[in-house]
Amino acid sequence: MINTKEFIEQLILNDINFFTGVPDSLLSGFSESLHFDFKNKNHVISANEGSAAAIAMGHHLSTGKIPAIYMQNSGLGNFVNPYVSLMHKEIYNIPFLLIVGWRGNPEISDEPQHLFQGKITIDLLELLEIPYLIIDGNTDERLIFESMNISLSQNKPFALIVKKDTFSNKGRSFENDTNLLTREDALVSFLEIFDKNSVYISTTGKLSRELYKTRLDNEEITNDFYTVGGMGHASAISLGIALNKEEKTIVCLDGDGSALMHLGNIGTIGAMGLQNFYHVLFNNSSHESVGGQPNIYKDLKRKDLFYGLNYKNYVYVENKDEIKKINISELKGPTLIEVKVQNSSDKNLIRPDKSPVENKKLFRSKLNKG
Repeated sequence: MINTKEFIEQLILNDINFFTGVPDSLLSGFSESLHFDFKNKNHVISANEGSAAAIAMGHHLSTGKIPAIYMQNSGLGNFVNPYVSLMHKEIYNIPFLLIVGWRGNPEISDEPQHLFQGKITIDLLELLEIPYLIIDGNTDERLIFESMNISLSQNKPFALIVKKDTFSNKGRSFENDTNLLTREDALVSFLEIFDKNSVYISTTGKLSRELYKTRLDNEEITNDFYTVGGMGHASAISLGIALNKEEKTIVCLDGDGSALMHLGNIGTIGAMGLQNFYHVLFNNSSHESVGGQPNIYKDLKRKDLFYGLNYKNYVYVENKDEIKKINISELKGPTLIEVKVQNSSDKNLIRPDKSPVENKKLFRSKLNKG
């Protein structure tokens, strides 16, 4: 494996000393080192990958230096717009180092949501005219820096495509309050306060896996909608459903990192004013599913934010008793219910055993019942 701390030190020696991006499981050692070894100096965890690109562009404009942008390859979709319409050589010609975790690498088995993105990652970079080098734990670091410097010295961007187990990870734990509910325990409590005909859409990451596990534990049909990819879009999917199923109670099970990624969705939900829309947000103020890296959610004035975005109700809870006291019938939507939870989860958490297409069929069957 590549020693992550030493690698970042070498980047800094090469005058690349500003880092921004969205945490990724394959790059967890990278963001861990930025946090613990470098105290987040010149490091911004962005709400989404497109914003990271824009932040990096601002850094270059103000300093003339090369920024580093990191993300999972699923985030390339968010990255494409600011790159092709602002940063490309035919527009503002902004050089940068792009560090991309390669989920769905065709050489190894991965989850279904990563397969297509993994297959097209290299083709996409070639289409975007970004030179690249695929690296793993055995790649000679001299080759990395030689390849990188040739491209950057010509004012071109350069990408490192990072395979699994490339960067060392010491497994250091980010801040966590173990006195709080686990997300899974909070989830079980919420399922008890909505009626049995409620429709659930759960965000990407471990929350969907916890919902699936809870259904199996209770010997229930796993016919909720698991948003296995597309981080930040569960709320918009939920809105699209709620608009067409106003007779149903629609419950979006969301996370703080997901909500931040596409916060504009929440303003659209508020503007629609649907009484059947309930947004349950599990707040661990982190990107827990990919390592536990902190985000800015805890620093926001959330009550003011959600009311300002035209939600009719905002409820904050921290324990099971407070959850049980919520009377859904008195809270017409759109309603935001926020629960503070631990920054942790079961490391052996199971995954859905059905394909996304099978999940879609089960969900639509439930959705279209009387």
